[in-house]
Amino acid sequence: MIMMNDMIERRLSKFNKYSNNFHQIPPILGVIIADQYGNTILVYEYNCEETNNFGPIKSYLSDDDANLFEIDLISMYFSSFKTFAGQTNIKNLSHLEIHGSNIKAQIYFRFNDFMIINFLNSNTYFDSEEEQNLINHFDELFQNYKYELKNFNQEKSRKLLKLLKYKGNLWLKKENRDYIKKHRKNYLKKHNILDKLMINIESIIKNEIKENLEQIPDDVSLDLAREIKNKIQDRIFNLIPNM
Repeated sequence: MIMMNDMIERRLSKFNKYSNNFHQIPPILGVIIADQYGNTILVYEYNCEETNNFGPIKSYLSDDDANLFEIDLISMYFSSFKTFAGQTNIKNLSHLEIHGSNIKAQIYFRFNDFMIINFLNSNTYFDSEEEQNLINHFDELFQNYKYELKNFNQEKSRKLLKLLKYKGNLWLKKENRDYIKKHRKNYLKKHNILDKLMINIESIIKNEIKENLEQIPDDVSLDLAREIKNKIQDRIFNLIPNM
């Protein structure tokens, strides 16, 4: 397999980072844990305090600092979907997804008691293993601290929740680092595969143009070959599955 040099890898990684807007919105920007009634219990947030590039969840959902949403209103709004499902013929509602051009939300209803609301970069896509690992993290939390989470207003519970929030923020940072690392590796691997394919395809394109369009000038022939190559390259890249 053809290997890219370090400079090309860096340029491709930078392009991928900016094209997916990961430089402004991390893959997972925050998680809200609430009860079935929409009362917020615990919040994880990816907040890079060193550079102040990332603000809390509510700043992403508001146009400006003067009109910030309250976190409790967010969780209460999403809990209404569960209530609606219970009042209609929608059975066993387990999760919802809401997609925007910049941010999307994944809402999971667990154990009939708790709700997980993930706020993600709109270009974040979990494979089945990543999604299950994320759910397992919170299911373990619900099982180990069910009493404290259900009685979150008690003084004893508040002390524990403060510790869980700290640990959760660290976990969230690690999940973001791991996702970007895996995403970058996959992106570069796809480019390596594509480069190998295009060497063979490029020669076919040039030969076909030469045989069938003998009369066109060389500069036109080169431009045509380049245009066909670029279009084929873009289409193949999107067809190559994630590694």
